[in-house]
Amino acid sequence: MNPLFSSPLTPQLNEYLLIIAPDEPVQRQLQAFKRDFLSKHPYANAIVSKSHISLMRFLQYDSYEKQIVRELQLLAASVMPFDVELRDFGSFGHTIFVDVKSVDPILDLVSKRRSALSHLFSKYKGFSPRFVTKPHITIARNLTPMQGNYVWPIWNRTKYKGSFSAKDMVLLKRKAGASGYTVANKFQFLGLPPAYRQGELFA
Repeated sequence: MNPLFSSPLTPQLNEYLLIIAPDEPVQRQLQAFKRDFLSKHPYANAIVSKSHISLMRFLQYDSYEKQIVRELQLLAASVMPFDVELRDFGSFGHTIFVDVKSVDPILDLVSKRRSALSHLFSKYKGFSPRFVTKPHITIARNLTPMQGNYVWPIWNRTKYKGSFSAKDMVLLKRKAGASGYTVANKFQFLGLPPAYRQGELFA
């Protein structure tokens, strides 16, 4: 049986996505870029979701969700809100994105804690957890090589500068193999010291 799908007798396997979402003014600017892209380059395969920075993506059974939420709540409680600086555009060939310049606080959140977080993930062959290595905000993705080669010289000349304060991170989920995420939980960045944090959260 495909491990990505559950039978009625087994727990539901979910795909989880942890993100940071820009505030509304920046979100409107980024959505305008996406609409502009599609008006100039109407590639159906380029349509993307609401703008966000992906932190990590992983699979796990829904029976572990309370533990996942608890661990991420503790992690977020120790993080100070921080500014995210956005500037100009970049390309992975198949993806056009807004470049994130302030990468250190984003990488510190999860990428540098892989070992500490590894117990939260189910591991399947070909479905390893993914951690952010190059923080970015996607404008268009799934471009063919020909499409990417055509649009990149245009977007490489396009200038943009924006910033927002990251005050929380959001855990999204969907059934493995399905489309469309729902919000599982939101975690505020509180900047609390570890000893105080745990007592405050669970007293």
